[in-house]
This record gives sequence, C-alpha cells and structure tokens, in this order.
Amino acid sequence: MSDDLERDEATPPGPPGLALRSLDHDRRYVLGFPLHVAITVCADRPGTCMLRLPRPSWAGNAGAIGVRLARADTGEEVVRFEPSAIVSRELGTPMFFLDPGACRRMLIDVSSYLPAGIEPGSYTLTIVYAAPPDRVESQPAPIELAAPSPEEQQELRRLAPELARAGSWGRWTNLPPDGGAPLSGRVEPGDPLRFNRILRALMYGPEPLCDVDPALLDALDGVYAPEAHALRAELHAARGDAARLAEQAEIIRTRYPGLAWWIDRIEAGQSELGFIRACRERPRGGG
Repeated sequence: MSDDLERDEATPPGPPGLALRSLDHDRRYVLGFPLHVAITVCADRPGTCMLRLPRPSWAGNAGAIGVRLARADTGEEVVRFEPSAIVSRELGTPMFFLDPGACRRMLIDVSSYLPAGIEPGSYTLTIVYAAPPDRVESQPAPIELAAPSPEEQQELRRLAPELARAGSWGRWTNLPPDGGAPLSGRVEPGDPLRFNRILRALMYGPEPLCDVDPALLDALDGVYAPEAHALRAELHAARGDAARLAEQAEIIRTRYPGLAWWIDRIEAGQSELGFIRACRERPRGGG
C-alpha cells in the first residue's frame, strides 16, 4: 500500500529542502516481528542536490526516524518518538546524497518503537524523517497490529535468545547464524519475518549467489515488492545474465526510481551482497 503525498507545484520560499514523496506500508503487521515501512524522499524543487542526508534502513534507523502511533477509533496517541539524527561521518552516521531530480527509497523497521504489551488493534502510523535542518512528516497511515498466532508465538520464543543477543531484528539479519547453523530454504509469503530471513539467506547461505533460485524472492510481496526486484537484479548479476539484469533495472528505474541507486551500484560492480559474501569468504588473519 502506497500513500503518495501531494506536493505544491509552486517553488517553495526559502532555501531548498526535502520533500517526502511517499510512505509505503502493509495493511497488517504481527506484533513481535518487524514492522517495515518505506519512505521515499526527494528535494522539494527540481535541480537541487542534497548532501549529507542520514540513511536509515532495515538494519538501523540512524537516529533519523520518528514515529507517531495513535488508536484509529479514538485518536489517542500511544507512541510518540522524536528523531535524534546527528549527521556526522566521525560518529559513523550512514549518509547519502541526492543528485538533482533524484529520489531515495528507504525501507525501515519501526517495531522497536512499540511499547511492550501494546494491544492488537487498528492504529494510524505517522513517520517523521529528520535530516537537520530539514524534517518531513508523512500523513497518518492506517495499519492493523495483529496478535501472533500460536505458531508465530512459538517461533518468537525459539528466536528470542538470538534476538536478545543481537538487540534488534536488523542486527539479527546482519549476523551469521550461530555456530554455522543451516539457514532455511524456502520462505512462505505470509511469514512476518520473510524479508529478514531471505536477506540473511542471501548473505550467509551455503550456496553461491549464482546458484540461488530467484523464486526464493517470490515471497516478497506487499511493501517488499520493489526490493524484491532489486534483489532479483543482484542474483541475475551474480549469474552473469545481462538480459535479465537489464529487465530488472528497467523495472526499477521506471516504477521504483527511489531504488535506482541500488541498480547503479550493481551495474558498477559494487554489489553489497557480493561484498558481504567476499568478506565472509576471506580468510581471517589474511592481508
């Protein structure tokens, strides 16, 4: 589900700044699992280049994300978290820049902002993105927070020790499995952890990327659909399939231009999945 935000066509007064082009989200989320949404930002006027913007992602929010969560029926606010972005390369803030006319889509997880014991039900979610001195805010988006099923509760209990050690679902995804434990193969479309499982398998699975079946990505529907196309491009690049890579690149650049930066990196031979794989396979203690 995508909430495209209306923009004033007139040139805004003052110095150039940021605009929030869209907030993409699913309708339903399961409590205890990631709550992924995607924001797309751009400059608020054509021809403007934006520098030193904090880069939140599924791995961490770089202090740049704020959240408002309110009950849909009463409007009562149950979560209010302000962003605290300090953009500093010295402090390790991940950053990006926007070329003139470009936009950037960022998939983020806001589940860590939910208080323990929050009740299932219908809510409205507002996302704030701060890139000092700029700050943009989405319109409230309707979402449902569902209680986990018995099977999902069992899975949460099974993963609880790993999640506690990692500290968040993003860090859990970024860490190799304990003791070289095997990663599960196929992921079901309804799995609330499907994006994290698939990404973890792509980074740390036993088979080379060129041997991974792209059908693995079929489970990435809803809010994950644009990222699924970029990940397919990664797999086609690993296979040396230039034709299918070009197909995915065209889809991204025409339908999801906020992910064009990802395609640019793949085409430049700077695949992030490939880099992680290379680091994993590099002998420790080597030069």
